[in-house]
Amino acid sequence: MRELVFVFTIQLGLLGCAHATTVIKPVGCDFNPRLQAQRSAELVKIAAEDQADRDGSYDSIDWNKVSKKDLKRRIRVATIFAEGCFLNASDYASAAIVYQHGVTADHFYQAFVWANHAVKMGDASQRWLTAAALDRYLVKIGQKQLFGTQLSRSGDGKWCIQPVERAFPEAIRMEYVKLSVKDQIARVLKGIGSDQSSEDVLDCEPALKPSPQGTVPGFW
Repeated sequence: MRELVFVFTIQLGLLGCAHATTVIKPVGCDFNPRLQAQRSAELVKIAAEDQADRDGSYDSIDWNKVSKKDLKRRIRVATIFAEGCFLNASDYASAAIVYQHGVTADHFYQAFVWANHAVKMGDASQRWLTAAALDRYLVKIGQKQLFGTQLSRSGDGKWCIQPVERAFPEAIRMEYVKLSVKDQIARVLKGIGSDQSSEDVLDCEPALKPSPQGTVPGFW
C-alpha cells in the first residue's frame, strides 16, 4: 500500500526552523482495492434491495415503510461516494437506482448524472434510467419531461402523464427509452400493475413550463 508523506515546516522564532514528517495513511478506496471490491458489492446489494422493495403492484406496497428504507439507502450510498469508492459503471448505476427513488430535485438530478456517467463508461443499459431520472428532475422543478416516463395519480384515482416537451427530438427519445411516448405510457402502467388503458391516460394538471433546448446543458 502506498503512503502519502507530507513535510511540515514549523517556525519556532529564535530557535529557527524545525522539520517534522507526518505519515498519513489514506482512508477510502483510492489505495485499497480490497475495500473497493467490498463497496462495489455493497452497492449492488443496496440497489437490489431497492428494487425488491418495489416488487408488486403499486397499491400493494407499503410506501411509508419503503420511504424510510430509501432514506437509509441514500445515506449509505452517499457515505460510499464520500469514501471515493465509485470506480466502475456498476457503481454509478447502482447509486443512480437508489437516488432515482429520492424525494428532492437534487436527488433526481444526481441520479441522472450518475446514470449518464455509467452510460459514458460503456453501460448502454443505463440509458433508460438516465431518461427516467432526468424526467423526474424536470417534473419536480415544474418543467415538462422529455421522455414520457413519469406518470402520476390524479384526484379521481386515475393515472395521468406529466406533460412532455414536444420539441424534444424523437430520435433521442428512441435512443434512450426505445419507445414512443404512447408506448412508454403502456410500459409504465404495466410496471406499476395498473389495468388502466394507455388510451385513457391524459396530461396531468396543472400544466408544466416548457423545457426547450438548453434546459439541461450538455444533454438538451
